[in-house]
Amino acid sequence: MTSQKGHAVVTGGGSGIGRAIARTLAGEGWSVSVLDLSEERAQAVADEITRDGGTARGVACDLSTRDGAQGGVLKARSALGPVKALVNNVGIYPSGPFVEIKDQDWDLVMNVCLKSFLWCSQESLVDMMAQRSGKIVNMASIDGKTPGPGNAAYSAAKAGVISLTRSLAAEMAEFNINVNAVAPGWVETPNILKSDRWKEAIKRIPIGRLAKPEEIADAVSFLLSEKAVYITGEVLNINGGMLMD
Repeated sequence: MTSQKGHAVVTGGGSGIGRAIARTLAGEGWSVSVLDLSEERAQAVADEITRDGGTARGVACDLSTRDGAQGGVLKARSALGPVKALVNNVGIYPSGPFVEIKDQDWDLVMNVCLKSFLWCSQESLVDMMAQRSGKIVNMASIDGKTPGPGNAAYSAAKAGVISLTRSLAAEMAEFNINVNAVAPGWVETPNILKSDRWKEAIKRIPIGRLAKPEEIADAVSFLLSEKAVYITGEVLNINGGMLMD
């Protein structure tokens, strides 16, 4: 399979939703850089793609720091060429009472779930602005729109992602760069399934089940496609009807 669509960078691509996105994009003809904190996870996904006939590279980097995030994009560019698409997907989800949040925990969530989106976008935009074309998809969350108890830091970061998406979309429109977000609800990933919270949540989902990671990946794929060239600044809900806005 040739990589006729160009180079796409997927952060947090070593597992869960990120893995599904990386595999889906590779199957559609993108060459994919899989960025992850774990070299083993990043390379494992890249190897899966390669075995299926696609083009991919695993890039180990610490997305919680500017140097790590931008260095990861630089490594990706060196391996697979100018960045044409960026999927800011990386995230962490610590939960606990608001009054027990420590500065270091808050800062880590903001760095990974929000500031890495800034850092990776800035480095990727070097290519996109020069090409006067490109696409960015940011992973938001239903929690960024309807926060609940026990996840204040994550919800605040995801609300920031939504605002960042719209601001960047407005600024990049003149360069023919589309910037959108996807806001999943409950998704069937190992991190979600390891606790029983989803069993209560599923009762509030009109469709009656969790989303599959591939369904989130399909939405990302659409926003990166030529079918979505007139869509920018949009936040696409994928939550089975939990939130309709």
